Amino acid sequence: MVDITRTVKEIQNKYKVIGRTEELRQIVLAHSVGKNILIEGEVGVGKTTIAKAIASFFDAGFYRVDCSEELLPHNLVGYFDPPLVISQGYIEDSYKYGPLALAMLNGGCLFINEINRMPESTQNSLLTSLDERILEIPKLKTIRAHKDFFVVATQNPSAHVGVTVLGEALIDRFIWIKLSYQIPEEEILIIKQEANLDNGNGDKIAKISQNIIQITRESTSIRRGSSIRGAIDLAILINQYDNNNSTKNWVEAAVMALHNKIELEDGLTQSKKEIITNIVLAVLNKSDFQ
Repeated sequence: MVDITRTVKEIQNKYKVIGRTEELRQIVLAHSVGKNILIEGEVGVGKTTIAKAIASFFDAGFYRVDCSEELLPHNLVGYFDPPLVISQGYIEDSYKYGPLALAMLNGGCLFINEINRMPESTQNSLLTSLDERILEIPKLKTIRAHKDFFVVATQNPSAHVGVTVLGEALIDRFIWIKLSYQIPEEEILIIKQEANLDNGNGDKIAKISQNIIQITRESTSIRRGSSIRGAIDLAILINQYDNNNSTKNWVEAAVMALHNKIELEDGLTQSKKEIITNIVLAVLNKSDFQ
């Protein structure tokens, strides 16, 4: 029986995962009983990071699929190479295995990024692999999954463009785990770690950067606030200035870091630059900045 608490601590320590104790506990529990895992969360909450850490911890190969409306079944499963078929026939040397087949053959983690962007026809090609651990390849063979084969998929619940409703038969084969934004204290530690803030102002830079993105998530003018990536980028940029106590420099760095990471509500007269500037000024005025 898996010691889940110890396993979670080992993953956190080995892969420098800050927090996420409860979510990791759920993922390790689901993995220990052979369940497919669907991680749901906004952009930038660490879905891919968690999946890679799990795969690496269990010493599994990592086979990644990035979904879009162009992802066809053969991109996932594999295909016969026509010139090779003509010269050699329908044999294994003529077949190009896709990530699903490779993960099943070799034993590894099939990571399906943004599965809700996968077309319905491609979704259907997953069903027997997820449920019965079997993959039929016509004219070649039947693959029975390696004992270490497992699937981690992600989806962004806020995505609306280019998404497909997951079929009931597919979603029924997953255990659901939610990743939300982490608490400010954990995000500050992540910012310091990822931005390599080891100078004397590191604590202050990390705290101000986190405060700024926190307000973007709470502002009524902003439909989608920044993920922690925005704060990390901001911290990295401001740390490069000779004077990181300059209001002008903070505003400049914040606009650069956050402009592409937020979406405004419709009908606003203010620009992204103006809104970000106002947020930065408000945070700096409330902090022990000077």
